[in-house]
Amino acid sequence: MKEDWKVSELNDIVVKKKGMDGSNVDVYLPYDEPSDDSSWIIDLARAEEDIEKTGVINYDAASSPEKVLKDATIYYLRYLRNYITKISSIFNSNKTAASSAIKVYSIANTEADFMVFRNSLKLIFSAQRPGAVQVSFNSHSGGFYTTAQLNPTASAEQTGDIIHAQLGPFNEAVWTYQGRKISSHEMVRYFLTRFIQNSSR
Repeated sequence: MKEDWKVSELNDIVVKKKGMDGSNVDVYLPYDEPSDDSSWIIDLARAEEDIEKTGVINYDAASSPEKVLKDATIYYLRYLRNYITKISSIFNSNKTAASSAIKVYSIANTEADFMVFRNSLKLIFSAQRPGAVQVSFNSHSGGFYTTAQLNPTASAEQTGDIIHAQLGPFNEAVWTYQGRKISSHEMVRYFLTRFIQNSSR
């Protein structure tokens, strides 16, 4: 771990950075909770507890493709939110005007949907169905639009770009765009760059 990083408590990493005025700035960098990596083993333990209590065995439901894709979608959205929050914290620490800060919010009544907000522009990440994450922009006028450069054939009715999960040989989710495997970091870089450029004043 770098010397300028410290861990103050579980899931709380702070990096010391120099602010624009020369003062030290603490940047909060959340990372994936251990439970995200180990949720599958917790689910197995709970399923076994249920079997012991009820006497009913139902392992198929826990391992069905629909359930695997649903869990993978929720995990992926949480991962993206943590990563975008980390990147946004670094961006904010290098800006002097508080009004230009990027904020990340959960979306109510959803399991893991979230939005990135700045200067009346929203970048929304939402689960459309198990195995499908929609990425869309919402302008200050309230209208949704897609990224024409990424998907030039998108119709006016299309409200975003869809990232799909395909199940690999061991039920791992492989995230793709138009059938091609993607790098999540590069995908975030693309959308966040467009978001920052379009929300600047």
